[in-house]
Amino acid sequence: MHGKSLFAAIRSGQCPEQIPFVPTIYEHGAALLGITPSAAASSDELLAAGQLKAYQLYRHDLAAVGLDIYNIEVEALGGHIVFPKDASMPFLHKPILAAVADWEKLPIPNPDADARMPLMLQAVRTVIKEIGDQVVVSGTVTGPFTLAALLRGFEDFVTDLLLDPAAAERLLLFCAEVGAVWARRLVREGAAVAVNESWIVPPLLSPELYERCVVPAETALIKDIRAVGQENTALICGGDTAPIVPAMLKTGTSLVMADHNTDQIVVKGACREASVFLRGSISPVLLEQGTDAELQGGIRRVLDQCADYAGFLFGCGIVSYATPPERVLRLKEIVEQLTPEYR
Repeated sequence: MHGKSLFAAIRSGQCPEQIPFVPTIYEHGAALLGITPSAAASSDELLAAGQLKAYQLYRHDLAAVGLDIYNIEVEALGGHIVFPKDASMPFLHKPILAAVADWEKLPIPNPDADARMPLMLQAVRTVIKEIGDQVVVSGTVTGPFTLAALLRGFEDFVTDLLLDPAAAERLLLFCAEVGAVWARRLVREGAAVAVNESWIVPPLLSPELYERCVVPAETALIKDIRAVGQENTALICGGDTAPIVPAMLKTGTSLVMADHNTDQIVVKGACREASVFLRGSISPVLLEQGTDAELQGGIRRVLDQCADYAGFLFGCGIVSYATPPERVLRLKEIVEQLTPEYR
């Protein structure tokens, strides 16, 4: 049982003997092709080829199509993305909003025409055509807080939230609208949708500020995505999410991540109470650099804390460009070997 059938079984209330294996493959797909992240990010054919090569090797249970995922919407809004010639990731040159109210000058992007949105759509189409009958294929949407922080600059936007919360919250709702337009277009292609919000986690943002100012915009975005038939919409955030997981669950998310550096038991309990998926993860640094004994220990710690929950998925964060493929294969092998002890 793999991919779509495995998730369908879990959603129906079953606790399958197999634990879904969901490493996040972005720049690692470029490494598998022997090309730079920038090369893959600039070509729908290469981006799709990296995803398909990864699936051919790892047979993981969810394929998330993307690479420099936080650059797609901000680039379509006018941001200048730098594409390094080495193995480093493409990045935003600088924020584009001099003042929080300047978002009113920005048009909502057209996913079929603006920047690399059409490229991403074509990559999604290709991956769905090739493996969409076997595995869930997901597109990525930048969460409203992260997009606002990119547009304005992180420190400036946090200051806006404190000193001019009404204007900052209007920017958040604009960013949610941008995300909804992009998400609806991905859903039309047959993709699942995950909302990625890396910058909401403490200590970057306080739990109180997150719940009061950001949760309403995330809730609006997820509601819009569900309105077009995407019932299962993940809200992805790494780091120590335990202090904010109750607020995250108010958004209507169908999945919460319990990273290696959070209290996974606390996050699991919240997910169980809300009946949502739990993605428990080991450290991607451990995956890349740890000894085999360290890798086995890290995997067992996640299984000890999470595997008794039927909605548990095994993850490892974003697999780095430098991670050798045999390390990912070994990760999957160990998880499969240990699973009978827990299921």
